Amino acid sequence: MWLKNTSRFMNLINKTVFKLKGLIKTSFVKDVSLLQISNFFSIFVGAISSIILARLLHPEMYGVYGLIFAFVGVIGIFMNWGADYAGLTLLAEAYAKKDREEIINILAYYIKLTLFVILVVGVLGIIFSPLITQLMYHNSQIGGWGRIVLIGICFSVVYNMLNMILQASRKIKQLVVLEVFNKFIFTLLPIIFVLLGLGLSGLVWGYFVSALIFLCISLLVLRFLSKKEELSIDFKEIFSNFKKIDFKKYFNFGFLIAINKNIGTLFSLLPVIILGILTMSSDIAYFKVAFGYIGIPLMVLNPVSRLLGVQLPKSKTYGIETLRRHFYRVSFGSGLISFFLMVIFVVMGPFLIRFFYGVEYIESMKLVYGLSVFGFVSSIGVGLGPIYRTLDKMKIAIATVIIQTILMVLLIVVLVKIFPPLLSVVLSLTLSAVIFLFIHFYILGKIFKKNA
Repeated sequence: MWLKNTSRFMNLINKTVFKLKGLIKTSFVKDVSLLQISNFFSIFVGAISSIILARLLHPEMYGVYGLIFAFVGVIGIFMNWGADYAGLTLLAEAYAKKDREEIINILAYYIKLTLFVILVVGVLGIIFSPLITQLMYHNSQIGGWGRIVLIGICFSVVYNMLNMILQASRKIKQLVVLEVFNKFIFTLLPIIFVLLGLGLSGLVWGYFVSALIFLCISLLVLRFLSKKEELSIDFKEIFSNFKKIDFKKYFNFGFLIAINKNIGTLFSLLPVIILGILTMSSDIAYFKVAFGYIGIPLMVLNPVSRLLGVQLPKSKTYGIETLRRHFYRVSFGSGLISFFLMVIFVVMGPFLIRFFYGVEYIESMKLVYGLSVFGFVSSIGVGLGPIYRTLDKMKIAIATVIIQTILMVLLIVVLVKIFPPLLSVVLSLTLSAVIFLFIHFYILGKIFKKNA
């Protein structure tokens, strides 16, 4: 009996090892592994940048820094009409089919829509930023700094298109090199400008110069790709297709994705925006440090989320059961990885925050405990966006994220009468995330069952 059980156990191990070997050899896992190189570099550089800037600026100015980029993020929501999301999803399919005509049409749509948004929303944001921040925070300087960052965001559109092309065509090695260099420049220059004694002005100008550098680099690489690309991207042909493309077809697909993403972005930015209204900038700094710290283990899952946007549509072609199985497998695996990482980061938190950020930021540790739950919940939902896009159920995704955002704001309004603003924001953020994770999986279970 003992020998029989041992034999079964060894067979189980051998089957597991065989499956793992097969999994490692898949192109999806190889691409995830390559993107992890860029991801780990981003984690390392991002953490170092956060620590250096927090120490150089101190809580008061570090909180203002958080407000600047939160404000710019809100303006960015109105500039995001879905060109990136539609472009990547449709471009990946066009490259898989080697449909050159469709590739040209998609890129023409991307450039046309992006230019329109910049010339309308971007320009208005740049002009009125100081006035808006004066009304919100009684500080027009925040908007003055914000308009510099906004111009940099307009410059980064060309880099985003290059990134999209490399990802859709599965040129992951080139993508990794580009992203690593991008992260290095965008981290190094702002820090150098701050070290030169320019303060927050130096930081935002460092961002601007970095964006300008990558505008030039991206144009050069795109020109190179237009000659070497096997499907020959011809930019003259792209521009000539502006009037020929079926704009509505692409726009309807991408705009729904953008609404969902934008409300999700607003959900993540609202805590800082609300704290800017309710409390001091030093409290924003504590929240920013805690949120950034707990976000470090979540960055490990970034490549998974990105590639699911390409992988899940592919899984769908094999049937709804295959799609369901792959989605749940990724969700479970992501949650498991996140759980162990969160435990380590929470246990080490008091030491790491004091050692790296300094004693003046130790107040952030009180927020880490609640935010760790939010981080764990977010990791389980790593594939929610891609799965809703794949199932073409974006209206459901949009409705749920709107209700979740409203719930979070209502919870803050209620809890702030009982608890301090910082604790109220953390509790509201975490509770709304937990509630809607269950709602999302309930809805998806119904959809899978209906389509089975």
